[in-house]
Amino acid sequence: MKSRGSSEKVDYGRVSRDKKARVIGTKPAGEGPGRRNMLRLGAAGVVVVALGLLALAAGPLGLFAGDSGPYYKLSGRRYDPSQPLQQTAIEPEYRDGSIYLDLATLDREGIVVFSLPDRPLTLPNGTSFESMPVTAFVAPSGKVTAAVSFCEPCSGTSFHIRGDRLVCNACFTQWSLESLKGISGGCMDYPPDSVSYAVDGEYLVLDEWELRSWVPRG
Repeated sequence: MKSRGSSEKVDYGRVSRDKKARVIGTKPAGEGPGRRNMLRLGAAGVVVVALGLLALAAGPLGLFAGDSGPYYKLSGRRYDPSQPLQQTAIEPEYRDGSIYLDLATLDREGIVVFSLPDRPLTLPNGTSFESMPVTAFVAPSGKVTAAVSFCEPCSGTSFHIRGDRLVCNACFTQWSLESLKGISGGCMDYPPDSVSYAVDGEYLVLDEWELRSWVPRG
């Protein structure tokens, strides 16, 4: 409490402005709808910037940046480790140098395979093939991988999913579905060799020339 004799400096200019504001029905400087609108615009700007950064992170066509290149994501899932999921054979569409795989089929089956015709090749171990097997699969996170379906040392061409692992049907080497890093087995350095792809509407699109130019490893 101030003493009787104490004095307090009063900002008469501010008092006058406040009275004037009350008389004409406005608010003092720094208040009112103008300031609220500025705050709303500022908040909207933050949201727009955040959405823009998210779009940049996802990249073109919904592709996400990964260590081995951009990738697409479908819905996440859990594979039963007690029930091996074998590749489902499909027939893709060939159009103007591109190969179109139906994303809905891939999403439903989890792992698919097809043969690229008229592409004979011989593996380093001497095994010859008249066509090239190509696979695509979905990891538990939803990450989509497309790859040449070979495990060269054992001549394996077919694979299955068991839990969070991809397994060669010939030698039973196991790799992580997410990264294709070797976990166990004799061919850990030879998982299916991933290839780039694009997404066009309902299709996963592979470059036919890139696949036909592929050469065996090792």
